[in-house]
Amino acid sequence: MSLTGLTDEELVAEYRRVPAPHRDDVVDELFSRHYERVARWCYRFTGDREAAADLAQDVFLKAHRHLDSFRGGSRFTTWLYTIVRNESFNRHRRAAPGPDAEDVLADVPTPEPGPEQLADRDSRARWIAALLSETLEPVERQVFTLHYGDELPLEAITRLLGLDNQSGAKAFIVSAKRKLARARERLRAAGQMP
Repeated sequence: MSLTGLTDEELVAEYRRVPAPHRDDVVDELFSRHYERVARWCYRFTGDREAAADLAQDVFLKAHRHLDSFRGGSRFTTWLYTIVRNESFNRHRRAAPGPDAEDVLADVPTPEPGPEQLADRDSRARWIAALLSETLEPVERQVFTLHYGDELPLEAITRLLGLDNQSGAKAFIVSAKRKLARARERLRAAGQMP
């Protein structure tokens, strides 16, 4: 079976399906597709090529270790970018925590969500994912998720996705908002809003 014709999500499914000795080919294909993108993301966070290369290596190591945790609730690239972002922030905190950082963090309340809150959050996330999937085109959904879910600036999304239209990612956000507003009105009129 040729791995090059599979989507990222299909590759992850293949990774789970094949026995351990054959998983390396799947991981190599998956990560080789995204190495340049991850390296660019890392460079944007670090501003230094060597630090970006080290960070990218840590990202792929963590992604490899936790590949089974990818459940397909988002695109694989969104999941991978989340790892880049978290690793970058963790590295930044370790490098320069500052004398008062621990005190500031100690004052931040971190209530543990209860089972009902976790179930409600999961149910709402599935409902939102389904709404986005049903309402938006794939590129609109990807731009919307990267901008609002991962808080990526529109200019960065335009570069990241190689959007060559005049307005870049902003045009997709405007279109997505318009479609979602119409969908919200239809759902509200039908009494299906959660």
